[in-house]
Amino acid sequence: MILHYLKIAFRNLWKYKNQTLISVLGLTVGFTCFALATLWVRYEMTYDSFYKNAAYKYLVYQPSRDQTGYGTRSTPVALANYLKETFPEIANAVSLSPPSQRTVAREGVEYQAHVIQVDSSFLRMFDVKIIEGTPEFLLLESPKVAITEKKARQLFGKENPIGKTISFGINYQELEICAIVSGMAKQSSYPYDIIQSARWIPNPNYLWNLIGHTMIELYPGTDVEAFEKKLNEIELVREGLTFRKMTIKPLTKALLRHLVGMTLSAKISTTNLR
Repeated sequence: MILHYLKIAFRNLWKYKNQTLISVLGLTVGFTCFALATLWVRYEMTYDSFYKNAAYKYLVYQPSRDQTGYGTRSTPVALANYLKETFPEIANAVSLSPPSQRTVAREGVEYQAHVIQVDSSFLRMFDVKIIEGTPEFLLLESPKVAITEKKARQLFGKENPIGKTISFGINYQELEICAIVSGMAKQSSYPYDIIQSARWIPNPNYLWNLIGHTMIELYPGTDVEAFEKKLNEIELVREGLTFRKMTIKPLTKALLRHLVGMTLSAKISTTNLR
């Protein structure tokens, strides 16, 4: 009986060859697109999940000034230190500037590199290891930088990069490499090839006027909802600026929120133009 059914099915497939071919190709394309989409979603959803204690890392947001309601990660650079001193629930806090892709020159040859500006808490928060060299690049306004092993091989080959100089930024200022550091293990919202000290004015009176990103790490077991409520109730007035209704969002969701916020902003802008 089964053979009979198979024979009929084969005859129908052969009789309608063109339709069969189109159906098979359609299914193939559909399954391929589904598989690629699944891989892409999985890739995007695993951003920043590989850090040590990633589940306890949060970005601090200020209320949104646009219609998206997603808030902004732009916060005063002095906020990280203030929060660390104010809330015992916070194990670590760091203020950093978002990574930017720069053209880095070495002996007249140009390369692309992600450069990030950080304070001294960055290594502890991101579990960055100094493989060789000294941490002088973390001093405020330091003329020295750290470079990852991978980028060092690209720029210097088998040569030891420590003590050598590279240039980038305004007027391609020359900066000395003082350390080789470990790179990111996987995809991150804060990639880096070169780490530079925070180019912030050391005078604390100005730090509330300068903007960066604030990241905190809570102690395991912290009641996140209760902590966020306490944070939301704070109202700070510094240097003529008022900061209130701050919230926190998981670092592992930061990229997704950023992409959704950008999409909503673009949609709203398009709607307003009509």
